[in-house]
Amino acid sequence: MQAAAIITDVDFIICMGVFAGLDMVLSTWGLLANTINVKTIAAMGPDDGVTVSFLYLSLSEGLCCLLAFGQKLAMAFWVMEMATGYAAWFHVNPYVFNVLLGNIRTSFFMIPVLVTTFLAVAKCLCVVKPLGFRGMFPARTTHWVMISICVFSLVSYLPVITTIFVVDQFDEAVNATRLTVRFSPERPLIQNIINTSRESFTALASQIVIVVCIVIMTRALLRAVKLRDELRSGKLSEMVLCNSDDLTTRKTNRLSGKELRVIIQVTLISIVYIVSNTPKILVFLAIASVPELSQGGLYQNLYDVILKSKAHSELYLSAFNIFIYYKYNSKYRHHCKL
Repeated sequence: MQAAAIITDVDFIICMGVFAGLDMVLSTWGLLANTINVKTIAAMGPDDGVTVSFLYLSLSEGLCCLLAFGQKLAMAFWVMEMATGYAAWFHVNPYVFNVLLGNIRTSFFMIPVLVTTFLAVAKCLCVVKPLGFRGMFPARTTHWVMISICVFSLVSYLPVITTIFVVDQFDEAVNATRLTVRFSPERPLIQNIINTSRESFTALASQIVIVVCIVIMTRALLRAVKLRDELRSGKLSEMVLCNSDDLTTRKTNRLSGKELRVIIQVTLISIVYIVSNTPKILVFLAIASVPELSQGGLYQNLYDVILKSKAHSELYLSAFNIFIYYKYNSKYRHHCKL
């Protein structure tokens, strides 16, 4: 049985072309949106942990979108070569840039994953113990946390990138010598180890942590709304004679309007992350379950299509955050110059 029995070469070319077009549009918008985010957040003055986190999130997402655009442009040229039966071809195989930029982007994409997780955990702690954790993550501390995340994200994927080689050799498809990409024999083993430990485990663990944080923050929001309604209706004031200590405690632990808006921001960003991250988890579970679903394996066409669908879903996180910032952050709206 051949790979073409599942996805034919013609279907493969069509799928790659569709993904290239859609992702170039999404990455262009994501790059524009995150450029606006970075300029706006810089104008706001990132003087607290949450704003610093938003700044790093926007910077990393913008860089991922830039790399994605370059990768999809290379993929479009690669598709053009295949679609013309290599009647039109380039002296440098476009697949070289597709592979290099795609792997570099994968190393960078761990940054928004971990920053989003950090944001969710930090705000969740503030919800659980407002007085204890409210000042736990000042700007300086958050900067160091973000730098640590960046270093970990890049270094942890280096073993996979070192298995890629660009060589000048004869290409049978074009009947000429040109720059093309080759992989180390150890790549499948190294990639499986990294994908299992870094991509699958980290993505799944972060998703579980974020879901728990969303549940806690949602419950806090509901309690805050209930407390606000009680204050407006006057029911809470009737408790003063019965239990003034409890009333004092509830007022002390009550979240401010600004904090509630930040929690809503983080919750919505986390939900968008979960939606865009779920395909990645499913993809790596499928790859781990089917050994032939790999580069050079029996189902290589299907493998490439699945990976491109994963990369496509990751772009949604970059595309939607600007709307969340603009809707729930009055300071962002004030400094945003659209």
